[in-house]
This record gives sequence, structure tokens and C-alpha cells, in this order.
Amino acid sequence: MAAGSLAARFAQLCEGGVPNYFGPQRFGHGGSNIARARALLAQGWRKKRDRDGLLLSSARSLVFNNLLAERIADASWCRGLDGDIFNLAGSASQFAAGVLDDDLRRRLAALDIHPTGPLWGIGSPESDGEAAALERRIAQQEAGLVSGIEAAGARPARRALRVALANTAIASQGECARLRFELPRGSFATAVLRELVVAPGL
Repeated sequence: MAAGSLAARFAQLCEGGVPNYFGPQRFGHGGSNIARARALLAQGWRKKRDRDGLLLSSARSLVFNNLLAERIADASWCRGLDGDIFNLAGSASQFAAGVLDDDLRRRLAALDIHPTGPLWGIGSPESDGEAAALERRIAQQEAGLVSGIEAAGARPARRALRVALANTAIASQGECARLRFELPRGSFATAVLRELVVAPGL
């Protein structure tokens, strides 16, 4: 990507936020953690076979990433859906808002709040309506993983679908560019880079 195009795209991310994908490192070399997770969850998850919970976490991350990809495709990752659970930017606070209204749309546009998606666990998603229906549909596409996650007793959680970049800067250096940005805890720099460059593994 040319330096000017890179700068323009980076400016878009600074203004509109970044898809909060789990990075490829979560899934192991060549995605090997997912194959291992499928095998383990099909047999029944046991702590002694996944001591640090990495394979269980990888499975939950895959379902989340699949949902995020779907919501990017319909542009609801940044616009929200009726029934969404929202995350208050810069905090762990979350709240259910029911039907989208003008105030929520304004806050979404200002990056003050972000829609969330489930890190799957026991029970139904906390979301409602259109958002919940979409989450269940995407989860059903990985029914084997989801049933294994539930059988493992994982506690459900939510993760923002979008993150805002902070303290940003970009400087061209010949054919290269130096980027500076900060992300909330738990987000991946690779999620930013995949929006800027085409590279295997991102």
C-alpha cells in the first residue's frame, strides 16, 4: 500500500475504530490450536489436558471472530443492532439498551460506546432481539465447539466488537511508515495491522 493510502486508511481507523479481532497468535501456528480444540472438546474438556485453558480460549475466540466478521459484513459492528449489549469505551462497564435510538447512535458514532459479542459459555447470550438471534445463528455454525464449550462449564462473557485507537501518529520513512497507537488491554496490534496491510497470517 502506498504511503498516502496507508495514511488515509490509518486516519479512517483512528476516526471509526478497529474491528476487535482476536489475533492469529491466539490460534497457534497455522491455526493448530483450533484442530486440537475440536478434538479435545469432542472428547470432553478436561483441565489436565488443557492446563492453561488455551484450547478452550481458542475455541471461544473463533466463535467470537466469526460473529465479528458477520457483523462487519452487514456494517452492524459499528452501528449496533436492537438488543445489543454495549461496552462503555475505556472501561469494563457494559449495559443493555434494548432498541437503538438517536442517543445511542450518536454515542456509537463518537466512539463512546461499542457493541459487544459473546465469549460463549453456559446459558443464553445476555443480548436480546436481533443481536441475540444473530449470535445464536453464528454459534450454530460451530455447534460442536459451542456444545463442548458449554459442557466444559465456561462462564459467559462479552467482548467489544470495536476498539478505539489512542495516542496515534504516523510518520513516513522512505518506503516505510512508522505507526504509533495504543489499544485497550486484551486487544491485539495484529488486528490493526490486518486493516492496513495484506500479509499472510494476519
